[in-house]
Amino acid sequence: AICRTDARMSLTGHRDLCLPRIPGHEICGLEERTGSPFVVWPGQVCGVCDQCLSGRENLCEHMRIIGFHRDGGFAELLAVPKSCLIPIPQAIPFHVACLAEPIACTRNALELAGLSDGKHVLIFGAGPVGLMMSLTATSMGADVHLVECDRLKLDRSREFREHIQVQSSTSCPKSGFDVAINAAPSMDAFREGISSLKPGALFCLFSGITGESPLPSSLINEIHYRQLRIVGAYGCKREHMTQAVRLISDHTELMELLVEELIGLEKSPDALRKILSDRVMRYVVQL
Repeated sequence: AICRTDARMSLTGHRDLCLPRIPGHEICGLEERTGSPFVVWPGQVCGVCDQCLSGRENLCEHMRIIGFHRDGGFAELLAVPKSCLIPIPQAIPFHVACLAEPIACTRNALELAGLSDGKHVLIFGAGPVGLMMSLTATSMGADVHLVECDRLKLDRSREFREHIQVQSSTSCPKSGFDVAINAAPSMDAFREGISSLKPGALFCLFSGITGESPLPSSLINEIHYRQLRIVGAYGCKREHMTQAVRLISDHTELMELLVEELIGLEKSPDALRKILSDRVMRYVVQL
């Protein structure tokens, strides 16, 4: 699948991108020798650094990410370490299974946010990642409210949202949330999310923030006086990929709604441009 990060770094690069590079990190395929289906955990880790030994292998000091440091999935053949292969049930279509990686990233974020049954979660963004975040959160027992200012995106996501029974609005509710998460690179989401939290609650920076936006002292003071917490979330661990496969297996038909179109590799440049318009779901390259 082609994600927004693929599209963005094709124009402006990425802190982890080493050129020249074949992109693609949301991958599903067949192991050449056995024909068995797998999804690919894109992280290749050392296993011996402080981060790996502390259970944070997604922050490995010597991380090599498929599609960033190593060639990725936009190719007919791909060499990956066996440790990166996660088996999948035969019943899951490949074009849905490849969404295991972004689902795994949402799981990592929600675990870091300390999500548990009954907590109230505010998610900014009704694009594919915001919807996957909502699905993961509801599967963990959370009560989810989704904020999206673009009415077209709300309309397109209606069937998905109704299926998992999440509330939604075009403006941010005023208060009462245990966790707020940005699935959109907006400074406004951060400011509004901070204001929506209960005292002592947490904001999870799942998406980076675009542009140069200085933090006003009033916002910093709000974090200080209300003892709010902020945590970043980047990537996923191997165990999150396994959890993601199980979640997709339980919601395969629902996940189909997140696939915009199956395309050939020759159409990927056009798909990258459309993704940056922020009005489409996931394009999946089929080889």
